[in-house]
Amino acid sequence: MHTKLLGRSLLFAGVLLTCGIAQAQTRPDGADSTHRSHFGRPGASRSFGHHDRYGHGIHYTPEQRSQLMAINKEFHDKSAELYKKDDITLKEYKAGLLALQKDKRSKMEALLTPQQKEQIAARKKKGEENRQVAEAARMERLKLRLNLSDDQVAKIKAGQADLHAQARSIHENENLLPQQKMEQMKDLMAKRKDVFKSVLTPEQYSQFEQMMQHRHGFGRDGHDGPGGRAI
Repeated sequence: MHTKLLGRSLLFAGVLLTCGIAQAQTRPDGADSTHRSHFGRPGASRSFGHHDRYGHGIHYTPEQRSQLMAINKEFHDKSAELYKKDDITLKEYKAGLLALQKDKRSKMEALLTPQQKEQIAARKKKGEENRQVAEAARMERLKLRLNLSDDQVAKIKAGQADLHAQARSIHENENLLPQQKMEQMKDLMAKRKDVFKSVLTPEQYSQFEQMMQHRHGFGRDGHDGPGGRAI
């Protein structure tokens, strides 16, 4: 029973956190308190907009904002009601949360106009192009600083591409709850070091770790995730 309640509490906390972020992004006063991030970290204030599943800003009409707030409230209330049920198993609780999550996503996507959907697609494409350019530049800097061979560069790129694919799969998996996604992304981050350890020499890896610690061009927070910035 204790394990069941603990597991349910953790999942519910993840749901509330996600719902809270969504509500902050659609505040009626026109403020957006979140900054674009593949990991959903809070950041600097931006102009009002909603961030879709890919992190791209969408500007809603006042009517759409009102509907979004209602959808968020409904999701929050139903999640709380589900949490209070003590006659269901943890598995049933997870299934219930997933159903609520999918229902919320469906209703939010139904609010989008054709123009807003086109805007998402265009920004997603542009964002992917920018990521690829930035990734190529970071790899070139890494090659120069560590004196990497072409073979080492190719192996690192292959490893990074695999991590990106796995991260995207986790991010877009609608059968995972927020807490589950966080746990899987954490496990994926641990694999990132293995990519470099398997390719770099001990001397190169030591220098690489020093570069990461000093944040020399590898992201604002000192490290790059497999689903976002890449080395």
